[in-house]
Amino acid sequence: MVKYVSPELYEKYKQQVLEMSLAIQNYVGTKQVRETSSLTDREIAERLGLDVADVTEIRCMAEIDLLPADTWLKSANWKQARTRRSSPKQASQPRTK
Repeated sequence: MVKYVSPELYEKYKQQVLEMSLAIQNYVGTKQVRETSSLTDREIAERLGLDVADVTEIRCMAEIDLLPADTWLKSANWKQARTRRSSPKQASQPRTK
């Protein structure tokens, strides 16, 4: 279950959690590229005096914030296009070359 993290707690620890966390996936257009991996959420929580669930939520939110907004739109459009191409109606029709 997702744990509520206040905006104040998020802003206070966001950068520290990102800097200490395991590798952030590198997406085209991210603002921050990780060169090394570091600590687990549990280890970060122990060092910062936070609950593990808080660290996990802060990390997840911060990783999402690294993606430019248009990435979400591009992803949604890509998914819609893939769904249209693989719809059952089209799958039952014979393919032509």
